Amino acid sequence: MKDRLERFVRDNREDFDSYEPSKDLWKKIEAEVAKQQPQGKRLNGKVVKFGGAKWRLAIAAGIAVLLTVGYGVITYMQIPENFTGIDDVPPAYTNTYGKELVQFTSTVEQKREELKALEKEDPQLYHQFDAELQALEKSYQNLKEALPQNPNQEDLLKAMVQNLSMQIDLLNQQLQIIQKIKEIKNGKTKTMV
Repeated sequence: MKDRLERFVRDNREDFDSYEPSKDLWKKIEAEVAKQQPQGKRLNGKVVKFGGAKWRLAIAAGIAVLLTVGYGVITYMQIPENFTGIDDVPPAYTNTYGKELVQFTSTVEQKREELKALEKEDPQLYHQFDAELQALEKSYQNLKEALPQNPNQEDLLKAMVQNLSMQIDLLNQQLQIIQKIKEIKNGKTKTMV
C-alpha cells in the first residue's frame, strides 16, 4: 500500500507542484480570523482580553500565593535568629542547637497539654505518666544547670536535645495508650448498646 502511494506521488509530482495559492489568500485568512477573535486590546499584534474568568482565577491564585509566602516570611522574620528560648545556651552554639531546643521544648509542652486532659478522666494513670515524665524533666534540668560550668558544652547540648527527644517519644507513647483505652471503652459501649 505504501509503495503504491509513493509511486503515485512520484508520478504526479508535477501536478502537485503546479498548484500554488493565490497571493491574497493569506490576507483573506487574516481578515477571517480577525472577525472571529473577541474585541480587546492588541499587544504585539495579538488580541488580549482582560476581565475574563480565567484572568480572575489567575489573579486570585497569584494573590493567594503572595499572601501565603508573605505570611511565611513575616512569621519567620518575627523570631530572631539567635532566639533560643533558653538563656543558658552559649552564644557559640545558639544557631546550632538553639532552634532545635526551642522546637523540642515547644513540642513537649504541647503534648503535655494534651496529656493533661487525662487528669480529669483517670487521675491515677495521669500521675503515673507524669512521674515518668518528671524523671526525664529532672534530668534535663540537671543538664541545663551544668551547662555553663561544663568545658564540653556541645556534648551537653546534644544530651539536652536527646533528652527532649526522649520526652517527646514518651509523650507520644502515652498519648497512644490513652487513644487505645478510649477506643476500647468506645468499643465496649457500642457493643452494649
